Amino acid sequence: MTIEPLVAVDLPRLDANLRRFQQQLAATGVPFRAHVKAHRTVELAQRQVAAGAVGVSVHTASAAIRYAEAGIEDVVLAWPWPEPWRFPRFVEAAARVPRFAVHVDRPETITGLGAAAVERGVEVRVRIDLRHASAEAVPALGKLAADTPGVRLDGVTGYSPLETTEQLRDREGVGRRYAEQVVAAAEQLRDAGLDCPVVSIGGTPTALGAASVPGVTELCAGAYATLDGGLAAAGVGSPAEVAITVAADATDLLDGCSQPWEPAVAWQPAPDSGRLVPAHICPLITNLVKRGVEITAVAGGEPVASWRPFAAPDRE
Repeated sequence: MTIEPLVAVDLPRLDANLRRFQQQLAATGVPFRAHVKAHRTVELAQRQVAAGAVGVSVHTASAAIRYAEAGIEDVVLAWPWPEPWRFPRFVEAAARVPRFAVHVDRPETITGLGAAAVERGVEVRVRIDLRHASAEAVPALGKLAADTPGVRLDGVTGYSPLETTEQLRDREGVGRRYAEQVVAAAEQLRDAGLDCPVVSIGGTPTALGAASVPGVTELCAGAYATLDGGLAAAGVGSPAEVAITVAADATDLLDGCSQPWEPAVAWQPAPDSGRLVPAHICPLITNLVKRGVEITAVAGGEPVASWRPFAAPDRE
């Protein structure tokens, strides 16, 4: 007797999503990075890299090391943590991950990272995070990174979330306009004589708009792999392409799984299966991590593997 999985990923749909996204971005010529917050599993990250992602983005140094140990050699820590106790953890990741970079948004992080890196005898690449640093602050931050021993300026990065239905309808325009701002920040650095190799923009719905802007060198996306009900309803994929479902009697796992532009909807019926799809994939994965629930990978209606989403917090 086959027990219905609480949470299932349909592998043929998943792999089709990976191929489709890869093909769309290949046509633009812009490489992409997979953000693991939309699944937090080694197994899916490996599939994303095998399908064409240059590497992954994570939120902690411990996670960066874990993915590197699984064979993923290019990892970005995509949150500008400011606490000084974290800097030796970031430096340890830089020593253990073949290519590693960390987001920064303030002078103290750059100088603190540099001091820890010099002490450890390594170099840490940094990307100026425009979600938090103003455009006016970018030249000074870039110069500081260039002048600080133990640190190398890797580039600039940003992410513009969609929060309203108007933004959702204009998602490619939002991506394009935001990418233009980030490219302009990179040009400020170059005008100041600084090397800025990376211009990275985040977001699945806005990716094609951002990719259309000359000067963007990398896109970062996560939800494209499984998709979710909110994206499908908005036309980013179709309901039949959503690869993740939850058992109909496990609605507690879908607590908080709504999109910003439709906060009342946490889940939707999956087509023709009697199961449910989350309106937003990331909160579902957070719930799975908290409750220790595995994802069952399914092919042809049969379970073939179990993937456990994990949290790897850095601890003081």
